[in-house]
Amino acid sequence: MANEATTIGQRLRQARLNRNISLDELQQITKIQKRYLEAIERGDLDQLPGAFYVRAFVKQYAAVVGEDGDRLVAVLDGKEDIVPDLPKRPRPETVQGSRKSLHVEEPSSRWKKMLPVIVMGLIALLIVGFVAYMTWQDRNADPMIVESSVTVEGSLADSSTKESSSKAESSSSKTEESTTETTESSEEKKMAIKMDSNTQAEANMSITDAESPIELSFTGTQGPCWVGVTINGGYVYQYTVQAGETQTTTLPENAENATIILGASGNMSIKANDQDLDFTDPNLEALRKNINLTIQYQQAED
Repeated sequence: MANEATTIGQRLRQARLNRNISLDELQQITKIQKRYLEAIERGDLDQLPGAFYVRAFVKQYAAVVGEDGDRLVAVLDGKEDIVPDLPKRPRPETVQGSRKSLHVEEPSSRWKKMLPVIVMGLIALLIVGFVAYMTWQDRNADPMIVESSVTVEGSLADSSTKESSSKAESSSSKTEESTTETTESSEEKKMAIKMDSNTQAEANMSITDAESPIELSFTGTQGPCWVGVTINGGYVYQYTVQAGETQTTTLPENAENATIILGASGNMSIKANDQDLDFTDPNLEALRKNINLTIQYQQAED
């Protein structure tokens, strides 16, 4: 029994390490005290309250780390052969780095992006300077006709200036109206996030007018937190975010539903396309929590 317990404890511990889950996170997820989890990993099952709790705790532990809890209990009861040790796997490396590091632009890249703006600004300055120069030339030109015609020319110039001013004002008014319409159209399509219901263990939220794909950003606050994202019941992302760390993942194109699973919800803040997902409630204890998202996307313009 002792050898079986030690082997099972080692197997469960290795499975936990392979999934990058700490004992504190495992305690949050299973609600089993940390000292009992440590006793299971050591194979010191006499430290647990009784035989019933041994079986229950081993099954709960196994379910979180992806092991067959029923078989492990059968081994403890002598009904199955001893389970071989789980092969150790190296800690997964982050191949592409965090999303933050990927978004750090080189100076040359920033200059390339700013170049069109600089060119347009110079062209605008040249146009303004040319118009000012021509206006100055017109005002300082010597009269070429008799004095009796000067008044007429001045009147015509005033009339031309008024017409130009009227056209400029009309053009400016149209530009402002176009800008206003564009701004209003943009504001109408701004993504909105709504809380439909919220309990200690589960929150239901709706996202409308979203741009596809949606990028989720996870930031650790007070401590580490295990994060899982599922689509149609299957995991598409798993990671343990440390305090002060930010990690991101992108949902599949036009995914209409997603579930975010947090091991310690009080240690996490989340954004969707740079907008906060406010799932906290001061009246609810921040423990393990599922956040169910229902997503509607913007309709493509004709």
